[in-house]
Amino acid sequence: MTVEPTTDQARPRRDVLCGLVVALLAPGALTAACGGSGSGGGGGSTPTGGGGTGGGGAGGQALAAVADVPEGGGLVVDKPGGGKLLLVRPDADTVKAFNAACPHQGTTVDPPQGGTITCPNHGSQFDGATGAVKKGPAETDLAEVQVKVEGGSVVLA
Repeated sequence: MTVEPTTDQARPRRDVLCGLVVALLAPGALTAACGGSGSGGGGGSTPTGGGGTGGGGAGGQALAAVADVPEGGGLVVDKPGGGKLLLVRPDADTVKAFNAACPHQGTTVDPPQGGTITCPNHGSQFDGATGAVKKGPAETDLAEVQVKVEGGSVVLA
């Protein structure tokens, strides 16, 4: 016959272990359970952030000088918070940015040459102005990242 311990020490230990399992398996549930009072949720920390008015949370950190992005070409730069961005300048008045990771296997793509962005790993090709896939094995376009020009520098929008 098995007897369950009924001491006050057994219950807290079990609660702690249960809490650890919940924390490891469902961190979102733990955050919701341990968050503040009321049903105010956490709408303010949405990672997609942005909003349509004013600058984003980048604080105006320059990614590169516009002059460093060659017209008809591009430049791979570090993205604040990690990863790489490909800045492209299809014409003198336009600067765009794309996630520089090829959607096929994540290899950093090369800046455009002759209007085409190429992945050096398996040869996927993308339009140098739009990021649209032109040739596989990649099946999806490069993800565009919103940028703007401020004072001669390219910054996250």
